[in-house]
Amino acid sequence: MTYLPGKILNEISIGVLAIDVDYQVISINEMGAQLLQVNREDILGKNVYDLFPDAPSEVRHVERTIETGKEFNIDVMPYKWGKYDLYLSVQTRLLKTDDKVIGAMVEFTDVTQLYNKQLKLINRMEDMAVNVIPLSEGVALLPLQPIIDEVEFRYILDKGIANVSRMRASYLIIDFSTINTVDSYFIERVQQLVKSVSLIGTNVSITGIKPTVARTWIHSVEPSLQVEFHLNLQAALRNISTY
Repeated sequence: MTYLPGKILNEISIGVLAIDVDYQVISINEMGAQLLQVNREDILGKNVYDLFPDAPSEVRHVERTIETGKEFNIDVMPYKWGKYDLYLSVQTRLLKTDDKVIGAMVEFTDVTQLYNKQLKLINRMEDMAVNVIPLSEGVALLPLQPIIDEVEFRYILDKGIANVSRMRASYLIIDFSTINTVDSYFIERVQQLVKSVSLIGTNVSITGIKPTVARTWIHSVEPSLQVEFHLNLQAALRNISTY
């Protein structure tokens, strides 16, 4: 049985595990043992299916690399089974000698904290993108944010309608003041939002559209869309007050 150089592997900050074609562990570095919560001496020479009999198939990428001959690169993989509660970044590689496969290795890194931070950022982005603000009785404001392209528009549509309905808003002002550039897809989705809230009895005004955005709107607009345009929020509020 051939072992990989342990001294070199122990100097790197990612986990490394190598197995032969019979799925026996031929090498694991200190970080790998730490992440897998095992003793290196206890698992060397042991079959990974015996060591981790309950591991689900969706985390057995190093074994699958031997079975299929394909290498896998996964940015974020849930590693949640048994005692494990992690998110790992995984890269598998075939081990060859004279073009003959002798095993496979996997490099893995704990990205749990980074992944959780990204989830929190996404949640904040979603909240910002659908931040419907009550201005007065029956009047609400949806200030569109430049980050809106990064958020699933289906979420924006569903959450926006829910917020407007919950506020029982008779008027919704959608403000474009912070939006400098858009494409036709963006405009189509906003129009879909306008039509949806109109179906629940809410009148829609749009404010703050810049000339570059206006040109895209004109080329993408549906003739039947019922919406009023105003230069700014103050103009829209004055118009609403006259009803």
